Amino acid sequence: MKEIPTPRELSELEIKDVINEFRLAARSAIEAGADGVEIHGANGYLIQQFLSENSNHRQDAYGGTIEGRSRFAIEVAKAVVDEIGAERTGIRFSPQGTLQGIDEGENSLEVYRYLISELNKLNLAYMHLMHFGNEQFLKDVRQLWDQSLLVNRPGRPLDQLSSDVDNNLADVVTVGTWVLANPDFVERIQSGAPLNEPDKNTLYAGGKEGYTDYPFLK
Repeated sequence: MKEIPTPRELSELEIKDVINEFRLAARSAIEAGADGVEIHGANGYLIQQFLSENSNHRQDAYGGTIEGRSRFAIEVAKAVVDEIGAERTGIRFSPQGTLQGIDEGENSLEVYRYLISELNKLNLAYMHLMHFGNEQFLKDVRQLWDQSLLVNRPGRPLDQLSSDVDNNLADVVTVGTWVLANPDFVERIQSGAPLNEPDKNTLYAGGKEGYTDYPFLK
């Protein structure tokens, strides 16, 4: 890890350049053989920084109002869709998440309701939502979003794996860390076999440890 430089506000011209970088990254992923891309608008990264009150102090077209704070995310999504197609494009959000010191503010859910309703018009392949327990908001999202919805509940017990799909709150079960630690996750679930425990110290750390060294059942 390196020391992080003090952030500064992008100019509007630089914002256009960054949006184009998302476009080119999406094109590069498809050319490299990916089926599609997921735009990462969660976890305190750049898109969420535009959405959040404590990181976006702008008073121009990209800040201030609900529409202004949502604009960057919408323009990124449109650029990626224009480049590779809506059917290859997903997007991820973590409403009310606080990773990297993000504080979205009191009106955060209104921002997301507006943003999701606008993105719904693009017919993206799916939306991936990190869910932190506001059940009414999840129901609102389900009403606002017409395409596939993935709901990720951190810390959800295995016996509740399909609860959101069963209750029509999601279309796809997310499994995340379980798959990282279990290369034969599907077979283990089908047979009721015990799962490997993930080693959180090696997640995304480089090298084979925590990447290719988890045992198979056989």
